[in-house]
Amino acid sequence: MSPILPPAPDRTSPDGQDPDDLAERLEEFIHPQVKPLSVVLTEAASQIGSELKETNGTRVTVGQLVEHLSSRGLAPLVLLVALLNVVTIIPGSSTILGMPLVFLGLGLVIGARRIWLPARVRRWSFEFSALEKTVLRGVPWLQKIERLARPRFWLWPGMEAMADRAYGVLVLVFALMITLPVPFGNTMPAITITLISLGFTARDGLWVLAGLVTGTLAVGVILGFAGAAAFLGMQVFGG
Repeated sequence: MSPILPPAPDRTSPDGQDPDDLAERLEEFIHPQVKPLSVVLTEAASQIGSELKETNGTRVTVGQLVEHLSSRGLAPLVLLVALLNVVTIIPGSSTILGMPLVFLGLGLVIGARRIWLPARVRRWSFEFSALEKTVLRGVPWLQKIERLARPRFWLWPGMEAMADRAYGVLVLVFALMITLPVPFGNTMPAITITLISLGFTARDGLWVLAGLVTGTLAVGVILGFAGAAAFLGMQVFGG
């Protein structure tokens, strides 16, 4: 099973059920329905919110996100952190929300079978209101894309390990771009990771291509900023 995709649910048919109910459960066991990413993210945010209410807490740690989403596969976790980078515009947030993506991408590249993040990164936290805002603004947009996404133009049929590594390389590259100290420079790389995540999850080559086009624009923006900064530095310090 690809670590990108959520594992099939572990269900057993209960005893004492009528034949129709048993047949329905057997069909669900043989052909499990994978929840859309939008539903997974909404449920995770709701569960985290309930936990914080019980403890009167207001901040969410990266470790909590991992705990609630790791069993669903890597794509929901990568997608949520990428969306947080799109929606959350807070000074310094690109480092807090970008570094987890770097480690997740690295894990995919090396073929890790479990999520590993340094203890320091797991302790990083942000306000729950940012997570609420991300879900409220991002999920409707995701739902529209999910209705359009379907398996097509896939370059790696039957080659799950290769697809995972390709996905990891892309996440790693654009996650590193998110961590760069470029004003508002984390938005386009984060959108790129979001589109690529949706494409790899649905095995939809068109959405992966859309992500790569956005990524190319992101590279152009960051290179343009670097060039402008270098030119300004030469004007100021070069006399």
